[in-house]
Amino acid sequence: MNALNVVVLGHGDRRLDTVYSGLLAPSFPPDQLDTLADLREGMESGRAHVLAAVDADGRPLGTAIAEWYEEAGVVLLAYLAVDASRRSQGIGGRLLEAALEDWTDRFRPVMVVAEIERPTSTVRRPEWGDPGRRYAFYGRHGARALDLPYFQPALRPDSEREHGMLLIALAIDPSVREPGGVAAAPVRRFLEAYFTATEGAVPRDEEGAALLRAAARTRTVAAHALPRSLGAVPPAAAEPDR
Repeated sequence: MNALNVVVLGHGDRRLDTVYSGLLAPSFPPDQLDTLADLREGMESGRAHVLAAVDADGRPLGTAIAEWYEEAGVVLLAYLAVDASRRSQGIGGRLLEAALEDWTDRFRPVMVVAEIERPTSTVRRPEWGDPGRRYAFYGRHGARALDLPYFQPALRPDSEREHGMLLIALAIDPSVREPGGVAAAPVRRFLEAYFTATEGAVPRDEEGAALLRAAARTRTVAAHALPRSLGAVPPAAAEPDR
């Protein structure tokens, strides 16, 4: 691999446009993607934090973007994307490792979490990636699936919730580790903060209430190493009838 550096981008960095148009927009379905304006606003407020893997000429080849939910003490890895022509070259792994080191030091979170599609999900478009390969990637990096009927909230008023998702933990502070899982309180606080930030309120509908109940039923949310047997993957939230 050619020389590669991982750098922090500020909200005024001109390379942010390249990150968005060249890395994020081609890599994610529209309903999973914030607008560039929302990303900049998040960076200005301190909620969003952007890392980029750049080549010797400073050109972004990959990006890792965090959202910091201070009220819950949780970092969400909102996006991890690599230029399609440079995938399977170790850039994503290096970015993830650099991001976890940076964000753990910067924010001191109790958890770093991410959302991924279930490994049995259909490959909707090749450029959006293969859910099975993405699942295996995070499994190699020690991720654990939280036992929740998870779905991604609607990120914008004109977008829809994304079903068929898993919430995974990439880093867990010893203070919230429990036998077989993690403390439920920060998980529930994160979900409440995340839905409030995206949908405007804590969800009261049936599937939203079921998700929050699952994070409050006991003191612990079970967390499973991403299993080789897909039958052991936590059950998905049922998509509501249209």
